[in-house]
Amino acid sequence: MDHSTAPAALEELARLVRRASQELDRAIATSLGASSVARWHVLAAVVDGAGHPMSSLAEATLLTGANLTRLIDGMIADNLVHRKVDDTDRRRVLVFPTKRGAQAYQAMNRAVGASGLDELAAGNSRLAKSLAAMLDQLHAEPVTT
Repeated sequence: MDHSTAPAALEELARLVRRASQELDRAIATSLGASSVARWHVLAAVVDGAGHPMSSLAEATLLTGANLTRLIDGMIADNLVHRKVDDTDRRRVLVFPTKRGAQAYQAMNRAVGASGLDELAAGNSRLAKSLAAMLDQLHAEPVTT
């Protein structure tokens, strides 16, 4: 690739990845109906029942700070998750699913499955692997100016 077109190609790649992410979230949100994509991500992260800290939920939802806290507070109010102080590190709070939360997650997955979006993911496993590799590369390489 000509070095003069590299910045333009990078800009286009960034735009396309962002647009694809937004469109995928929109399609998932449509299939979920009243539930938010962020709630789906939180429930997916905690459904194993092991208890997860807010930092792992921030990674799962791509939300930070106050927005994540508000989301979890709303999910607690709706009896989807509950918080508990970590027995091994009293400074840390873990989030667990409730029975209702586990049932809601199953219903969300059925709705996504009925929409056919799961087939989109299954049919694009090479794309998913390429995106994961790109993320690994971005995390591994120091940004130079």
